[in-house]
Amino acid sequence: MKTAIGYKLFEEDKNGNLFPLFIGKNEIVEMNKWLKAEYIPTKGFAKRGGWHIGEMPDAPWLKGYDGSDTGVYKSQRGKSFKRVWCVVEYNATNDYNEEVSKLSKKCFEDKCPENGFYFFAECGKGVWSITSDIKVIKKLTEEERQQILKDMNHDEVEAYKPYKKAFEKRQHNKMVNDIRYMKRSA
Repeated sequence: MKTAIGYKLFEEDKNGNLFPLFIGKNEIVEMNKWLKAEYIPTKGFAKRGGWHIGEMPDAPWLKGYDGSDTGVYKSQRGKSFKRVWCVVEYNATNDYNEEVSKLSKKCFEDKCPENGFYFFAECGKGVWSITSDIKVIKKLTEEERQQILKDMNHDEVEAYKPYKKAFEKRQHNKMVNDIRYMKRSA
């Protein structure tokens, strides 16, 4: 098997178990074991089967209002969960880039890649490797994550700015709407 290295953000419970953020979010992700992707259509998410792997341990579109994506945060699972970046090895045996480049949405919409991967660029949200199989190698400490970003010359504060503006605009609009509602109710 030909492999490559990437980064993936998971939720971690107080016992150290890892879970996907969204798709298949109730399944424990075991470390140091090859895990096959499943095609799980999920309401509210694009139909794009496979494990989604980042080129770097930063995903500004997934950060909270304060710009953080690590540490304890509000979760449907409870406050005992936190987000953690991991180094993953992924299956790069078969390269599907040429095949998906001919598809209208530049991705497989009804299946996972088989024994391989392709790159997917999503509307300014970076490039992902979408793959058939991953193996979680290690959880990164914040210091390790910061060093990787420094080595890649990536400024995560700068990368987060457009998302922060969108958060602030949503917060402002929500506040304005809340005030209008209170005035109408009074």
